[in-house]
Amino acid sequence: MSIAAREALDRTREETFRPTSPAAEPSYESIPASARFINRLVLNPLRNYLLPAGLARGVLAKSRSPLIAEALVRPGSWRSMEITYQNPEPVDWIDNLALRKTPMALASRNRRKYVTRKLADLIGFYAARDRVTIVGVGAGPGLHVQNALAVSGVHPDRVSAYLIDRDGDAFDYGGRMASRLGLGSSLRFIQGDARQISALLPHVVPQIVKLVGLVEYLNDQELVELIEVLHGIMPTGGTILTHGLVDSWGNGRFMARVFGLRHQTRTEERLTHILSRAGFEICERFTEPVGIYPLLLAKKAA
Repeated sequence: MSIAAREALDRTREETFRPTSPAAEPSYESIPASARFINRLVLNPLRNYLLPAGLARGVLAKSRSPLIAEALVRPGSWRSMEITYQNPEPVDWIDNLALRKTPMALASRNRRKYVTRKLADLIGFYAARDRVTIVGVGAGPGLHVQNALAVSGVHPDRVSAYLIDRDGDAFDYGGRMASRLGLGSSLRFIQGDARQISALLPHVVPQIVKLVGLVEYLNDQELVELIEVLHGIMPTGGTILTHGLVDSWGNGRFMARVFGLRHQTRTEERLTHILSRAGFEICERFTEPVGIYPLLLAKKAA
């Protein structure tokens, strides 16, 4: 996809984005049990072992799908995630498969709904007591936080959100979206390694930390180090929202062979162990219906 085409898509997303107030219980997407059986018995052997990766990439490259075009160039990018979240009308059958049938796409939208609702709830909870400080790690354009703040009912002047990412490519887009929503004064984008957060943000003490969308790219050592650093800057009673990843549909090999996208898998139990050892107490567990993302809320223990 050309730079001009990517910029045009960004403008389209900016123009059509509307924050949606999350329901008390969001309507999550799911896949019938029969599809899981067919996936494991027929589709996985074909795409994971029998279909040559080069042939698969060639077929995919012929699609007009913006999601496929982005994934072939920058797999796992923030633009790929934004296209998946917005779930536009498919342009061809491959785009339909990628947006509407792929377990990871459905699970990612489920994850976003849960994260938005929980962040909005947390913003309201802490705002009833004091100003709210949020740190988003691996934030990209920061739309999880922006959407949650927009629908939380809390005045933006009572919230300070620090959005950290090692790649600043999404910041201009995120900043323009924040301006459209009237949130620009509440947000600050910071490019850097969140493990150095004490140097990047020496006086920030966040009640809320969002660690979503980065965890699946960190090995255990990197994740443990990051969580321990975040624990160190949070107040007692502060809340971290994060997740694991389970390759419950057996799609990981295909994603690695065709797109070069390799995720670190972690069960709810493994993530619970990591958080607990760092000094957090788990207060809520939720696995979205597709079964890929176990999501955890944890508070910093006294």
